[in-house]
Amino acid sequence: LVSSRSLSPSGFTRRASTAQRRTHLSASPPAARPPSSTMKPTGRVLVYTRVRPPKGPERKDGLVVTASATEVAVADKNDRDPRTFPCDGAFAMDASQEDVFEQVGQPILDSVLEGYNGCVLAYGQTGSGKTHTLLNPGESVADSGLVPRLAAALFFTIGQDVGSVYVVRVSFFQIYNEQVDDLLKPVGNHNLKIKPNEKGGMDVDGATQVRVSSPAALMQLFNQGRKNLIYAETRMNKSSSRSHAVFQLVVDRRPRILDGGGEGGADAAGAAGAAGSEDAEVETTQVTGKLTLVDLAGSERVKRSGADSDLSGVRFKEAVNINTSLLGLGSVMKALGDKAKFVPYRDSKLTQLLQDSLGGNCRTALVVCVSPAAADHSETTGALEFGQRAMKVAVHARVNAGKVLVDAERIAADLEEALRMRAQGGSGRINELEDNLKEAEARLADLAAEREANAAALREAEAKAQAEAAQLTEQQRLDAEAEKERLMGLMRDREAALRAATDALTGERAQLSKELGQRKALESRLEAREL
Repeated sequence: LVSSRSLSPSGFTRRASTAQRRTHLSASPPAARPPSSTMKPTGRVLVYTRVRPPKGPERKDGLVVTASATEVAVADKNDRDPRTFPCDGAFAMDASQEDVFEQVGQPILDSVLEGYNGCVLAYGQTGSGKTHTLLNPGESVADSGLVPRLAAALFFTIGQDVGSVYVVRVSFFQIYNEQVDDLLKPVGNHNLKIKPNEKGGMDVDGATQVRVSSPAALMQLFNQGRKNLIYAETRMNKSSSRSHAVFQLVVDRRPRILDGGGEGGADAAGAAGAAGSEDAEVETTQVTGKLTLVDLAGSERVKRSGADSDLSGVRFKEAVNINTSLLGLGSVMKALGDKAKFVPYRDSKLTQLLQDSLGGNCRTALVVCVSPAAADHSETTGALEFGQRAMKVAVHARVNAGKVLVDAERIAADLEEALRMRAQGGSGRINELEDNLKEAEARLADLAAEREANAAALREAEAKAQAEAAQLTEQQRLDAEAEKERLMGLMRDREAALRAATDALTGERAQLSKELGQRKALESRLEAREL
């Protein structure tokens, strides 16, 4: 209905930006990313459902789960009507990792970069695809889960935002048998305490936190920590998570200071002193977002998983602790959904740690992973019921902003970084942005003309159908009406596609204009310093 040229105007649409992110995922230099849609302002936990592909024998025994855009249906074992579970988004068996990132990961990351706390939890029975969705490093880009995609997208954005300075810190720990263990420093850093911080959230006291400045450094830490996660083979899963894995990113963002004036710009420079002065300090606003990714260990029935037949008792103890902590999570969700006066956060280490993510200062998304197999009907239904309870949980996210003092050393670092960026990009990047902006404007004009032509054709078809209707027999009239509806449907679909392309391109234009303005302002301020 719409040509590929209409939907892919020289790298400005969502599809093209996805390809650019894939390139960055493979460690190539970042390119400009269009603004993503922000999270739905629902004021509650957003719930998504992902149905994993069936394994070989499961197809023979029958599949009981189907997914549409915002609903999952589970067939009844007694042949009654299927039971439906609404959600904010559903991923069918053929959904890609990129689909999950676009709908769940990117909006959460955008919120974190704005200074909000964000959290993504993966919930479901063992073997339902939680770890694949969140933590899979991927042998290919297509298989990469949320963590490597978020790493690429985060530094992708940092690379194009020349007007800001970012600091990214990483932590990685697990909750194993009700004990919090550091995964980045596993030797001697066990049984850590969870303590409240001054902002009302919860921190793991003593957990290693490492500053990173590239996606490669972030992924190196992630892979290092992932090796220390505890997995074991059970009857239901060859590589079953025996702990809850928690991966955290803390992102600080403040304006880049080149003139010693802070947010007041050059006019404030006189009061603050020259940027090169040894005792110069500038006050500015810094926002801090915390991104928490939680791969919950899968709930399991000990008889099905074989944990009860493990002679050492280790698998049985793990299963009991996993199920107990998940039961505690369910109790917290129910209490929050019912707006109970008392919420049992302290019943488990998991709910203590997630206290600010569940019903607190956070934008939270829950991905419910389910199996489509008839044999897993009970577990699938239970997981989807958990998702329904989670949709009732209200959240109260706010921007975490505060004043910070930037000393002379950091001001000098800001200047050095700006000079480095100019040397790498310089006027060539500005010229490139200007050319891209002109091309975007031209494509927008083409799309506007296409939409007008489509609307004119639609009006002409309707008028022609009305004029011919009086001269037709009843059967001819019915056939003509059906053909008219078909053509009208095609034209309306085309208009929707054109509108979507226009919206995407408008966002691209805004992003290009923003970066161009930042680059020119940076260049002007550097030239002023040199003069």
